[in-house]
Amino acid sequence: MKSAKLLFFLAWVIVASYSSVSAQRVIGFVYDENNVPLPFVNIYVKHTDIGTTSDEKGRYFLKLEDGDYDIIFSTIGYDTKVLPVVVKQGENVKNIWLSSSVTQLQEIEVGTRRRDPAYDIIQLAIDAKEKNSKQVMSYRCDVYIKAKELISEKERKRREEKDAQKKLDEESAKAKKNEDAGIEEDPAAIELAKINQQNYERIKLANSMNMAEINLERNFQYPGNIKEIRQGFEKYGSSDDLFFLSTTEAEFDFYQNLLTITNLSEIPFISPLNFSSVISYKFKLEETWFEDNMMIYHIKITPRTKGNSTLEGFIDIVFGSYAIRRIDLSVAKGSMLFYDEFRVQQEYSLFSDSIWMVTKQEFDYSTKESRSEFTGNTSVKYDNFDLNVEYPKRYFNNELAITTQEAYERDSTYWDKIRPMPLTIEEQKIIFIKDSIEASYNKKEYLDSIDNAYNKVTLGDIGLWGFGFFNREKERHLWISSLSGLINPFNIGGLRVGPYIMYYKKFKNHNSIFTYVNANYGIRNEDLKGSFNIDFTYNPIKLSRFSIGVGRNFGIIQPNESFTSLIDRSNYLEATYLNLGHSTEIINGLYLNASINIKEHRSIAGYKFGDITDDWVDNNVPREFDPYRLVSGKIQLKYVPFQKFMSEPYEKVVLGSKWPTFSLSYSKGVPKIFGSTIDFDFLEASILQDIKIRTYGTSTVKVGTGKFLNTRQMHYENYKIFPRGDSWFFSTPMQNQLQDSTIYTADWYFELHGVHHFNGAFGSNIPLIKKLKIYTLTGFNYTWIKENNYHYLDYYFGVERTIKIQRQRFRLGVFFVYGGSNMTKARPTIQFSINHYDKREKSWDY
Repeated sequence: MKSAKLLFFLAWVIVASYSSVSAQRVIGFVYDENNVPLPFVNIYVKHTDIGTTSDEKGRYFLKLEDGDYDIIFSTIGYDTKVLPVVVKQGENVKNIWLSSSVTQLQEIEVGTRRRDPAYDIIQLAIDAKEKNSKQVMSYRCDVYIKAKELISEKERKRREEKDAQKKLDEESAKAKKNEDAGIEEDPAAIELAKINQQNYERIKLANSMNMAEINLERNFQYPGNIKEIRQGFEKYGSSDDLFFLSTTEAEFDFYQNLLTITNLSEIPFISPLNFSSVISYKFKLEETWFEDNMMIYHIKITPRTKGNSTLEGFIDIVFGSYAIRRIDLSVAKGSMLFYDEFRVQQEYSLFSDSIWMVTKQEFDYSTKESRSEFTGNTSVKYDNFDLNVEYPKRYFNNELAITTQEAYERDSTYWDKIRPMPLTIEEQKIIFIKDSIEASYNKKEYLDSIDNAYNKVTLGDIGLWGFGFFNREKERHLWISSLSGLINPFNIGGLRVGPYIMYYKKFKNHNSIFTYVNANYGIRNEDLKGSFNIDFTYNPIKLSRFSIGVGRNFGIIQPNESFTSLIDRSNYLEATYLNLGHSTEIINGLYLNASINIKEHRSIAGYKFGDITDDWVDNNVPREFDPYRLVSGKIQLKYVPFQKFMSEPYEKVVLGSKWPTFSLSYSKGVPKIFGSTIDFDFLEASILQDIKIRTYGTSTVKVGTGKFLNTRQMHYENYKIFPRGDSWFFSTPMQNQLQDSTIYTADWYFELHGVHHFNGAFGSNIPLIKKLKIYTLTGFNYTWIKENNYHYLDYYFGVERTIKIQRQRFRLGVFFVYGGSNMTKARPTIQFSINHYDKREKSWDY
């Protein structure tokens, strides 16, 4: 009986509890005016954080306490409706009908089959992006950047296992050797080995991470004016492969149609808010939620076809303003220059009730080189915003960033004070070790020991590597070639023997002197030659330097000719010379180069040669001519309009320009002075321009022309020379590929060269081509010479395969070339090339 009463009581509690919960539910359906259920309608309770959406069948459910509420129903293409509701005990059924919005229906195409509402949300975000991107015309804020690169856990374990096995093998071999010899290990030696092993482990841990911290003030003015003032910069290890050490380095502005991040990828990425993004992406509304009474749409982004210019991930959009709330996007694998994987996350915060600003960015990236794997992370925090700042005129100019010497001298107390995010335990440990190691390495005793070890001459230095003398305190370095370096078997006239000596001195203001001397003796011809050169950089900020060169050597007339020309004796002469040069930047982007050359040229016809290369070049004999002297001068102006740059304490870092590079030069052959037998005036001009064509690649175009104003007295090498092409090797695209002979002129000429790198846009959607990282390019070369009315034209198309060697990038290329002139028959050929990516210049060789 008692058990029955207990069961009855528990059943009553469950039913009562269920009734209590049920009594506070608001449920119903959302319909259109035709009684068709509406899915994915946004439903939220005014002045609360409570909200939901209708399901696929138009049903909705809200759980509320007793009371009066205003429930808001909103969706794309329909008028928003507010439904007053009095919640009482019992089930509250509230169906609602929404009316079509005439205004929105004019803007949104409604098909017979309802598509995912994410498309309409994205379209509204696209329509609102200009307003959202222009709400703040200027601002100032503080930016903290922490970038680090770690050897991956897998790679670290692999190295540790390798080191452990190596150590085990060494200890086993040593123990066996001592056992065979009857030697017991010294306890002191064992203890010393333990200490050395601990130090080794500390250094190994420190070398597993590279890291940099930057604190700066960012100033911005719409549409794209930026000026950074770096107030703190500290790096631990190398910063070469860290991403985003400056806000000028990459602008991830997803309100733009295309994102051009040149140090990440060679082609722009298509933003999800691109005006035609529906062509590139599929969108899906994953879920909605409320943050501070604002509804957030969480939308999944999937490329329709995974190409080099698409992204994948999520974007959060704010209902009403349709501004970006969050970004979480990844770059397609195989579409980047150096990274295998890359992810960008952004967080936007609300200012002044309607302005959304990026307050946090995070980049995750990884790469694999041979068997080594590296992972990187960069966290960026934006803080202390000052909106709509009134900047003085000319505050923004071509100087994008300024770093003072003080920024490099900040101590740990400074970073502890300004660092917005604490360091991890691992980061703290590694930084402590690196600081300890650096402090030890910077002690005078240690530096002196390093210098003494370097300055000590060994048999290996003398025989193979060369030997040097270094004074760290005075920053000067002397280096002398080894005995093996004395021998040069590949030279005109055969084997030559002689030393090479180099001296370098750097001053505290970063001025420097670089001098090198070489002397060599020809065994076959019993002749002595040599040279002395000195470069003095006296203003690193202006790139200003003097140079002097004097000597007697073999000279090559046309260094840009084919590979065969390097062993063609007719392309060489003997020169005794004195060269004086000066170069400087006059104003930003305007460079002046001036040189004076005093020379005496002689034929090499009297020299003895070997016969190894005679079969490689037909009629491989030198040109014969009487000796002559010449004095010439050249002035060149090169101008890069609106050249962007960053100012360091003792140098200027040039960032380039979107404008063409203009070049104008004037050369003069001066007669009679020092017996000079030349008299000519030559004017030459060129324009070089790089053009990015949306996501379809980059074009480079060069236009050049020139004319001799006076040709009273000239020698062969004074003419304008157009080199012949190589039979097998592809030359720079700015040179005729199939010209079968060297042509020179003393009259008008005009040349036009163009190359277009598709950068993966062509064929990137083909899985095999994309996986192999095959890139295509095409181009042409045209030359007209007034003399003999010479016309030359060639076309080429090639494929290049990117390879990695020690964190460097190379492209191996195969080209089909077809061309000729009005004086020769057009012909096809296949050529090969090697192209290298320069990390410093952030560009390929061509």
